[in-house]
Amino acid sequence: MDLGIGISEDVPLAVQQQLAAEVERAGFRSLWTNEAAGRDAFLVCQAWAAATTTLEVGVGVAPIWTRTPAQLAMAAATLQEASDGRFLLGLGVSHGATMGPWHGAEVRRPLTASRELLGILAALERGERTDHEGEVLSSRRFRLGISPLPRPTRRYLAAMGPKMLALAGGHAHGVLLNWAGPDEVARAGAIVRQAAHDAGRPSEDVEVATYVRIAVDDDPDAARAALATQIATYAVLPAYTAHLERQGFGAAAARAAEARRDGGDGHALADALGGDAMDALGWSGTPADVSRAMRTRFEDAGLDHLILRVVVVGDDAIASIRAAIRAFGAA
Repeated sequence: MDLGIGISEDVPLAVQQQLAAEVERAGFRSLWTNEAAGRDAFLVCQAWAAATTTLEVGVGVAPIWTRTPAQLAMAAATLQEASDGRFLLGLGVSHGATMGPWHGAEVRRPLTASRELLGILAALERGERTDHEGEVLSSRRFRLGISPLPRPTRRYLAAMGPKMLALAGGHAHGVLLNWAGPDEVARAGAIVRQAAHDAGRPSEDVEVATYVRIAVDDDPDAARAALATQIATYAVLPAYTAHLERQGFGAAAARAAEARRDGGDGHALADALGGDAMDALGWSGTPADVSRAMRTRFEDAGLDHLILRVVVVGDDAIASIRAAIRAFGAA
């Protein structure tokens, strides 16, 4: 099982390049950022690639609604060329609550849109001219004007439900899970690999990856409170509420939502969530607490790529990121 790091804090690009070099020296395979309201994720990956030589750099995820298929293909191909084939493109449907107000984008038929986008990107990377009038996404008479074309970008589809998981298995290079405990990783991985088999693809060609939040600090209670705050923030989003319910954590999510409405701090949220949910959905502790146990649970579940998403503890994002790099790189 490979190990990556995920960060998206408000950190200047020059410092991010330093961090990328540290991640590479620590032996991690990959470094990921997500795209929300901060720095452009593709430009961040470009900066990371320029500061490293072997580290894979990824977006996890770019919303499929904010760029046209042609724009995505151009950006991915440019990053592949700049990074010498080290770019990883994660795609996801995101949330209507942000896509509409922020971008004026209409979120509709996400499964169909994801399928159409994957097909268009694959055709463009083969050097073909598009001729796709889709139900949601379209592209006609466009061909990448890049010669020579770089190697195809590895595309990961963010997925939770069975249909999106199957789409990843049949049409993407990997699936990117989120807030998934080991049992959920095993369940989702089985769906992805079966879909790959049904599509006539070797199941080992489709990578199962997941974000797992980690909070590292010399104060274990502060680390646990920071992790609980992250879980509770996502637990109130409808898609993630259902996702946690499928994993048996519906009651924990409901308790956390109530504690959040009552103004509870991270410690109260941790108590509301309970040990089972906290331990399955993330990890928190001191650098000395890091062991192979958490990694082994995910490896035994069939995970291929564990991405440790850093949770900031306190006010110093850079210190939290470096603590995670040192702790898990050494482990």
